[in-house]
Amino acid sequence: MTAQLNIVWFKRDLRITDHQPLTLAIEAGPVLPLYIVEPELWAQPDASGRQWDFAAESLCELQQALANIGQPLCIMVGDTVQIFEQLHERFGIANLWSHEETGNGWTYSRDLAVSAWARQAGIAWHEPRPFGVIRRLKSRNGWAKAWERDMASEVTPAPMGLAPLDGDGHLRGALEDARAFQSLGFHQKSPPGGGRSVGCSGMIWVSASWRQREQISIVPKSAGGKTLRISEQVRQRCRTIIGHPS
Repeated sequence: MTAQLNIVWFKRDLRITDHQPLTLAIEAGPVLPLYIVEPELWAQPDASGRQWDFAAESLCELQQALANIGQPLCIMVGDTVQIFEQLHERFGIANLWSHEETGNGWTYSRDLAVSAWARQAGIAWHEPRPFGVIRRLKSRNGWAKAWERDMASEVTPAPMGLAPLDGDGHLRGALEDARAFQSLGFHQKSPPGGGRSVGCSGMIWVSASWRQREQISIVPKSAGGKTLRISEQVRQRCRTIIGHPS
């Protein structure tokens, strides 16, 4: 491995379709797809074993999807800044790519630490927005137009191929080890199944219902008779991701 790496840091976006950072990173050079299991994140009060089980199933599917196009997912466990430091010292990092994350206070503080480290190391961190949430706004003027532009944008297709990294065997983290509940402090339960396949099943229902009724109406008990409708953008993205025709 001679060229420096473009790290694609997967967070909540465990997919290869509709993943602009992955596509842009492939255009920039050699890519290492990376997921970091952060024990401190999973120890937060808003995390649970059921959520981790869903994430682990999604990681299995992401790992297979990436392997199918040429480069398996690397899974590492630990502190994110320390892991980036180790990778940079050993291989060199040209760029860091990820979606801009909207999480909780812990993830925001972690991102500040990663940003500070990247600046100090001279590494550009590219964070395209995955949806209409715009961080660091000083004013809401123009927000609606920016939101409409983002929601109307085309879904980024899955990459056709990903060049394998030479001698990357030691970079392939063991998903089985990462899945161990004991290492994350969870109590083993029997959570419901999850993963992308189950999510797609839900989206298939969305698309089928839309075809039957033209629009999906959801009337919560607290709505006082008012109807909320899923937007056209959601419908189109559902259809695109699961491969349904318009």
